[in-house]
Amino acid sequence: MSSALSLSNVVGVGLAQDNIQSTLSNTTYVGIDFGTSTTTISYSIIGNGDVPIETYSMSVQQLLEDGRLYESHLVPTVIAWYKEQLFIGVGASSLKGQLQQGINLWASFKMGLGEDLGSVYYNSKLPTGHPIATIEKPLDAARVFFSFLKNQIEDYIEQHNLPSRIRYSVSVPASFESNQRASLLSALSNAGIELEGKLLIDEPNAAFLSYLAESSLNGLGSLNIPESSPLQILVFDWGAGTLDVSILEIARSETGGLTCKNLAISKFTALGGDDIDKRIVTDILLPQLFKQNNCSIDDFRSADLSKRIIPKLQKTAEELKILACKSVSSQMVSNRLPSIATSNERLELNRSIDIDLPTKKLNLLNPSMSYSEFNEVMDSFFVGAETGDISVFAPIESSLRKGELNNSDLDLILFIGGSSSNPYVQVALANYFTGVEIEIPRDLRCHVSQGAAVNSLLLNGLGLTLVRPIVSEPILLITRNGLQTLIAAGTEISRINKEFDFCTGDNEQEKIQIPLCVGNENKILTVITIDADIYSETFAPNTWVRVNCRLSEDKVLSVTASIDGNEVVSTLINPFANRELTTEERLVFKAEKMANEMAAQNGGKPAVPELLYLVEACVEAKDYLRAAETLELVQMLDKNKRYETNIGCYYAWADKQKQALAWSQKAYEKEASAVNAANLALSYYRNGDNHQYESLMEKSLSLDQNFTFTLVSYGRYLMAKEANRRARGREMVQRAFDSLYKLFLDNNLYLLDYHKLIDAAELLGKNDVVKVVKMRQLELNTKAKFYDEDSLLASQIGSNQNINSRLIPPSNSFKLF
Repeated sequence: MSSALSLSNVVGVGLAQDNIQSTLSNTTYVGIDFGTSTTTISYSIIGNGDVPIETYSMSVQQLLEDGRLYESHLVPTVIAWYKEQLFIGVGASSLKGQLQQGINLWASFKMGLGEDLGSVYYNSKLPTGHPIATIEKPLDAARVFFSFLKNQIEDYIEQHNLPSRIRYSVSVPASFESNQRASLLSALSNAGIELEGKLLIDEPNAAFLSYLAESSLNGLGSLNIPESSPLQILVFDWGAGTLDVSILEIARSETGGLTCKNLAISKFTALGGDDIDKRIVTDILLPQLFKQNNCSIDDFRSADLSKRIIPKLQKTAEELKILACKSVSSQMVSNRLPSIATSNERLELNRSIDIDLPTKKLNLLNPSMSYSEFNEVMDSFFVGAETGDISVFAPIESSLRKGELNNSDLDLILFIGGSSSNPYVQVALANYFTGVEIEIPRDLRCHVSQGAAVNSLLLNGLGLTLVRPIVSEPILLITRNGLQTLIAAGTEISRINKEFDFCTGDNEQEKIQIPLCVGNENKILTVITIDADIYSETFAPNTWVRVNCRLSEDKVLSVTASIDGNEVVSTLINPFANRELTTEERLVFKAEKMANEMAAQNGGKPAVPELLYLVEACVEAKDYLRAAETLELVQMLDKNKRYETNIGCYYAWADKQKQALAWSQKAYEKEASAVNAANLALSYYRNGDNHQYESLMEKSLSLDQNFTFTLVSYGRYLMAKEANRRARGREMVQRAFDSLYKLFLDNNLYLLDYHKLIDAAELLGKNDVVKVVKMRQLELNTKAKFYDEDSLLASQIGSNQNINSRLIPPSNSFKLF
């Protein structure tokens, strides 16, 4: 058999055989590339000659605002509700400038799949019970979108006399986690698109299948696979919302054919073309807007910026980006940027953009961007890999490490995704992969859907999986004695089903907690809790728990736990977020979910108790700006409660001094207390007014001579002055220290007051006290976890040999992997 890289050689069967032709002729094999910004659909049929499988894009009819139908194979992943009518695709996208995200416009909802944040669109114009549609969550939006696609596909097939029997395959980012995949499958099923078996395909694998199917047209067929070494292909997939990097290995099989397998997949990276657009807005367009309207960023709440101003400008930013990229691409030679790419020449759009806010109206006239400004924006995405999710090189180096490869080991770089058409990206990667051949498909946007259509034909028609998927990041369980790997990264997926035996501690437990995470302990998927009251009053010491971990071929993870052979819990993983979270951030998401759900139940009006809970969680997570703005909303909703003091304080901690001064002034005017006088004093100090600072601090002391905050803060200030004031300042700090340290020794000092005691001790040179207090502070912070360490299970395999020696496994225990 030939060693040329072609689809026929990889499939290993003659696709032109009559029996195969007959088998595949009665079905239309459809592939859907569900993108963050744009979705495409393709279908496959058996071909003849050099192209064994032919793929074609499927055009979709999309309603425009004026009532006309627009037909295109590109479908913007956008939904709009406008003038009592539902728009999906181009018509919805054209309304972005007029409508508001999450209320009557829904875009980028793909990125919200798998996140358990409740009714995030609680102000939706399409609430539960609406006769046309319900969109309160990203999952709802995905269901509505896929229902539209299904109807369009069926109409197309009928109009073009294709077989009415349809079999689907849908592409997803390779690094999409189990919860994101499960949410996508749910949306597809609810839309009436049934996927039988493993029909989700990783986008890089789909792109490779499409490229392989066209091997005779793109020159790939001229590549031969040596017997001594396989071919290593890196697929760089950069779309509007995600960046995936996958490494494939093509090798000669023992029978003389070719085999394909995944070597590595980068971790989930929520970085895409949308982030470039947002950076253009924040770095280039916002300064123009503020200058033309004689204002600054401090004049706006973050909600106004994130929900009204930035979304209004994002489409303009995208247009400027596309103009710059097309101009640079037309002049580029041999992967080198032309001189215009870094010039001061400007691109300008002849238009006026109006932005309506609750308190004012803004206008941006003739938005513009220079090539050098755009070059600076792009350079911010080409920083070192150590900067993490803002660098395109982070997922590249991640996948190379997992595959134990160097740049020089690669034979081919394959670009896919709309953002890969950016010439600045192409040049950056050409410089990074010096000497490695780079291939760019003819149609970057349809390439993945065509590969998904090929997958549908091969899998549904012939039962063939050419590139078996692998686990991108390890699935881990947190135990008393460390992390236990349940499924290792790189594991080839074929209905994984593994069982593990764990044991409770030496003492009775009222509950058992099983924290599951991916990649590391900071990215917790869920914490499974088993309460003793469903089993007995308490769990006896050394109770054995069997954990069963299943991963379908679509990479959907489910976990069950059994005690004495009885299943006590079973769950599909659905975390709060698709990124690493600290304990405090997880509590913020939990509070946000509660607030969203209550707002949805109240007809879009947030409820005060849930918002106050969210404020508390934000303060714990040190997200002071959100705490301040959320508390502002609470004060608007509850006229009987006053929160000026806290609002001013949180704004100060968020380094928003203009807002801090305004709210501290309001608080002092409402009540001239020691607290409010001190807060206002600090606001004046930060604005350089020492006279007002001293006057208000003296006022604070006159109202409460033992107020420790003023004693420490003002005392520090006086200790830097002349001798007599220095002595008074030290006496004040000493007085505060004596009071705080006594509370500390009596275990009555609030955790929030620890920093005051530490500051006082440092000012007095009591370094031994500083060390003790900091150790206690760290200990208390460590205990505030998302799970209770005393409720964890112990792993049978672990570094603690004493634990292992005490455990007696049940007679039917399975070997741990």
